[in-house]
Order: sequence, then C-alpha cells, then structure tokens
Amino acid sequence: MNDHKTMPRKKKILLAAAAVAAILLIAAIAKVWQMYREVSGVFDTSEAGSLHVQEDPDILQNGERFYNLLVVGIDYDPDADDGLHDYVDGKGLTDVIMYVQIDRDENTIHILQIPRDSFVGEDPFGDGTFIPHGKINGCYAYGPDQENYINNLATVIYDQFKLPVDNYVTIDMASFKTLLNTMGGITMHVPWDIVDKETGAVLVTAGNHAVSGDTAEVILRNRNYASADFQRLETQQYFYAALVRTFLEDYNLRDYYDACKSIAAYVNTDLNIKEIWGLYGTMTGMDAGNIFVIRAPGGAQPEHNWAYGLDKEKLAEILNRYFRDPELPVAAEKLGVIGGWDYSRYGEAIDEGKYLGSIDNGEDGDPNDFLHNDENYQAALETQSKG
Repeated sequence: MNDHKTMPRKKKILLAAAAVAAILLIAAIAKVWQMYREVSGVFDTSEAGSLHVQEDPDILQNGERFYNLLVVGIDYDPDADDGLHDYVDGKGLTDVIMYVQIDRDENTIHILQIPRDSFVGEDPFGDGTFIPHGKINGCYAYGPDQENYINNLATVIYDQFKLPVDNYVTIDMASFKTLLNTMGGITMHVPWDIVDKETGAVLVTAGNHAVSGDTAEVILRNRNYASADFQRLETQQYFYAALVRTFLEDYNLRDYYDACKSIAAYVNTDLNIKEIWGLYGTMTGMDAGNIFVIRAPGGAQPEHNWAYGLDKEKLAEILNRYFRDPELPVAAEKLGVIGGWDYSRYGEAIDEGKYLGSIDNGEDGDPNDFLHNDENYQAALETQSKG
C-alpha cells in the first residue's frame, strides 16, 4: 500500500502555476541579460567625451535631492544654411538643448528648453576662444576642450545659468527618423500650420496626425514662424507629450529594447547600462502630469545675427522656482547670462510652462492615417523640392 497521501487538486494547480511562473521568470531574466549584453557595449562617450566642470560648492548644496541630466540633439547637416556648419569640421551643432532635472523629494521631472540661438557671447569661456555669432549652439564644437566637446556646453550652462550637470546624453538628430520608424510612427498634435519658408506651401495643417520619421523631422525642425526658435520649441513640447504618452502607455520592455537598439549607434552618453536601467525605472514610474517643461525667456536680437537674447531677471525667477531648492535661490546678478536686451521692437517670448499631462498628446489621432500618405502633404513637398 502506498503511504503517501494524494496531493489535493487545488494544491497541484498552485504548484504547477508556481513552476510555470518560475520558468517564465528565469526566461525573462535570461532575456533581459541577453538584452543587457547586446546593448551595454554600444553606449559610450565617443566624441562627446567627459564632464569636468568646475563648480561652486554653494550651488551644489542641493545635495541628493536633484539629479541633473543634459540632453542634447546634435545636428550634423552639412547643407544647413546657418553659416556655422562649414566651420565645425563635422563635429555638429547643438540643435536641441534640454536640461532635465529629477526631483527625488517631489517625484517630478522639470525640463528647461534652452533655445539654440541663445546669445552667450563670442568669448563665453573667458580665454579668447571665439564662438561665431556668440550663440550657444556653437559652444559644443568650438569650445576650448577639443577632447570633451560636451564639457564645453556643460561649462557654459553652469557658468551662465548656475545649473550643475551630473550626466549627459547626446543624440544625432537624424536618428529621430530611425527611432520613429522603429516605433511604427506615433500620433501627435501639431499646434499650427507648418509652412514652407521658400514656397509658402502648407506642409502640415494644424491638428492631430500620425507621423513617421520623415514627417516628424519636417514638423520638429521647421523655424518658419513669427517667433522662430521659440515657437519651434513649443512644437517640440507637443512631440515630447506624444512620445512620453507612447512610452508610458503603449510600450513594454521589449519595445523599449527595440527602440533603444535602433538608435544606440547615434547616442553618446557617460551613463552606464545600470544607470540607464535606473532612469528607465524612474521614467516608466512617472506620470505625465508630473513632467513639467518650460522654455528660457527672451527675444530676437537682429544686431547680433538674430541671436536670442535671454531675459536675465525672468530667467533667474524660473530657475529659482523650478530648478533649485527654494531655500537656496541664486540671484539674477550671480548668473553669467548677458542681460539688458531691448525687446520693444520684436517682442519678448515668455513661457509659463506646461505639464506634459496637460498638453494635447495626439491620442485622438488615427494611428493608421499617416501624414506621409496625404496627397496635400506630398504635393507640398514636391513644390518645396522644385522651389
């Protein structure tokens, strides 16, 4: 006679479920490890180099509360008509500059958009290094540290804004097309018509659109607005809202991995894979309503090649309110920003800021109605190429 008692059916089911779960967990761990091995060796600093900014201890008293990431989009387009690309010897200009701060106490992310044409002076480093037109987008390539390009930009941001940088990520602007195409496109809200500067043709009408890589580039890089760079930054805010919505609501780990792998060759960073994993956890646990984005205030200055003159006093208020401990403000006179601009002729652009959760993120758009299939869009592009 068998002395062993027959196991209850319910317990068998639970054990079987536990066994299956264990197998799935082991498989998931193996898959994550495989992903780690495939991607971890791709990310490096490459041409961007390392950070070694000399910082004031008083500014660093915010301690462990804030984590500060400098995110930069590099434009390597040799056909650009800005008069700068011919001289940077293939090193690129910073077309997008975002200072991203994670507040660990408040569980929020604040993003400062710094217009690429912001005037920082023709010798912002104080050592005789000449920056053509004195615009911040030339500091990366033209700065004195030719072994660590990113350190040039981080130094100017620290000296003028008094914002420390812990780590950085640079990305080739051309990779946005690859990323969006890998994602299968996204739906986004376009706040106003996108008009070709040369022909006057409407490339994209205001409203919700499904965009692929090519059409997104047309939308994001257009500067044919009355307030040029400032409106372009606002258009980018709508794109970020759509991108965040897609990543937070529609993506799983495998999707993140595919997206990451598709653009890894275009990315330089001093973050290691474990730190990137930590940021992934922070971002996926963040509600879009806790991500705040604001543009640096200022206005066009035609006497300085249409550079963007920053409003020093208003900028100090924004930085103290959103990017510093309220008990550790930095007065406007301590900023290195060049002030005293006259905005009476062309006006001043002042952004109140937005939480990404409050921005139309294009979720009502038809994900299958791609803009690149639109006859009017194609006709406008054809007119653009002939013009």
